[in-house]
Amino acid sequence: MRRSSTLTAPVGYGWHDHACWFHEGRRSWIEALVPFFAEGVERNERLLYVADKTEAELAEDLAGLPGRDELLRSGQLALLPSAPVRGVLGGPAVAAQLDSVRTAADDAVAAGYRCLRLAAESAQWIRGREGAHRFVHSELVMDELVARSPVLLLCGYDGRLVDPAAAAAMSFVHPIRQRRVFGVETGLYADADVADAWRLRGELDLASREVFGIALDALPVRRELHLYLEELTFIDVAGVHALADLAKRVAPTRVVLHDPPRALTRILALSRRDTPKMRLVHA
Repeated sequence: MRRSSTLTAPVGYGWHDHACWFHEGRRSWIEALVPFFAEGVERNERLLYVADKTEAELAEDLAGLPGRDELLRSGQLALLPSAPVRGVLGGPAVAAQLDSVRTAADDAVAAGYRCLRLAAESAQWIRGREGAHRFVHSELVMDELVARSPVLLLCGYDGRLVDPAAAAAMSFVHPIRQRRVFGVETGLYADADVADAWRLRGELDLASREVFGIALDALPVRRELHLYLEELTFIDVAGVHALADLAKRVAPTRVVLHDPPRALTRILALSRRDTPKMRLVHA
């Protein structure tokens, strides 16, 4: 089962970790980026830095990384001057970038490295529910890759360009996040073992209602959708209605809820005719 937590420093990461880091401009991003990559050097991981900057600008961001030039010469560190495809709903650009990351991870392991340590920085405006929906969808798609590949990922966002509601929604779909941005231990993330499966954890109540709705709307749905709920400690009526709305939206695709809390089971039992495409599976 994947780790989820809140961290106050950009270090301490392992395989399948997917972290969201909001910074306040280039200097504060570098303060997170350099320790993140320095930890990867110590652990014999291949490093990849992706951002919408020139190669010279990417290298300059890592000027404080010990041995940067030798890391570049040896190939342990690679720079990719390409904008992460966040905020894009599907399409060939997303598929191409996912394939490039997957290939880079496989190549890193084949070359004897422990895994691929990736940092991707984005400086885009994210405003309102529509903007949050697009970026949350991108992060969910990337989270599927991170969950099932030898990758750990630090997603950098310029917090000055992201409104508070969007920041909360972004944090909700990152297993690792900054406590100061979204401190509730609640979230949605990809299962590490089962395709088209997701895990919900924490408490779904008034505080998380909006971000939960955005996450469900942004879920990639391809075939039968599985939600594992054993880490879900509480869900209110509005949360149950959000799940029912998801089942109606993706029909005829079926939504399967594994190990639902008792309260959720009771509420759905009262409205079974309204959710014919939702199945409950108890351990």
